[in-house]
Amino acid sequence: MRKLIDKIPSFSLLFFLSVLVLVSCEYDTRELSPKPVASFTATPIAGQTNRYLLTSTSQNGFRFDWDKANGAGYKQGKAIDTVYFPDRGDYTVRLFVFGHSGIDSSKQVITVAADDPAALTPYKILTGNSTRKWKLAPEAGALWIGPDAATTWWQNGVADITSRSCLFNDEFTFNKTGNVMVFDSKGDFYVDEEGGTPWPAGMPAVGCYANNAIPAQFQAWANNNNYTFEVIGNNKLKVIGTGAHMGLYKAATPPDAAVTTPQASVTYDIVSITPTRMVLKLDYGWGAWKYVYTVVP
Repeated sequence: MRKLIDKIPSFSLLFFLSVLVLVSCEYDTRELSPKPVASFTATPIAGQTNRYLLTSTSQNGFRFDWDKANGAGYKQGKAIDTVYFPDRGDYTVRLFVFGHSGIDSSKQVITVAADDPAALTPYKILTGNSTRKWKLAPEAGALWIGPDAATTWWQNGVADITSRSCLFNDEFTFNKTGNVMVFDSKGDFYVDEEGGTPWPAGMPAVGCYANNAIPAQFQAWANNNNYTFEVIGNNKLKVIGTGAHMGLYKAATPPDAAVTTPQASVTYDIVSITPTRMVLKLDYGWGAWKYVYTVVP
């Protein structure tokens, strides 16, 4: 090494040594950049009902991901974006900012004072734009389970409408004011089965019973109650409150299937909805429950 250095001209030697010094220093350029600070404004767009301009006022960011409170989660966007809310309510919009030295987030609540009268959304159909009452459709196939649309493992027949009358008479009233779902069991409850035995363990034999005959630990499924609900992203219905459910009490939010205790909430896919008919689904991957509801006149 000494002989090699002796042969290098003095100016080249100086350059060579400088390079050695530089490559021997370890540093991260990100440490030289300030961390991002996320912030944004949301302002109504003139002449456009319930549409807002989202403007990032963040510092030191190069990527902007928006959660527009529509159930879709964060999506990469631009520093200036827009959001539309067809229904009145409070919506929490979030911004996630990426910078060279880290990440930061910001959120704010946008209060929409009135519905967009031109938008007919699942939420408005569900509530009748005020109050609407639903019950299981009195028809074969209102309760259905299978792995795909072409294959049926089981569905109720016409005779089940009578043998399960305590299930088919349940009524669910969706109120727009307060997003309240009123569950009216008509005073009776259907004990279902799983694998040929009453479900869950501790239930009486399969069949219809007065609510007070249902064991105390399962009363939340049976008794009349007022719950709350959310329509998420125009394609999901979440009923909230211990014991709240549609269709079968035992079927929970995927990936859970046949649960043994009343759940805090259950979320259903809205397959389709019209002012008179609604189809809900719980898709577990290996199979799915589907429920058909009709409006109570």
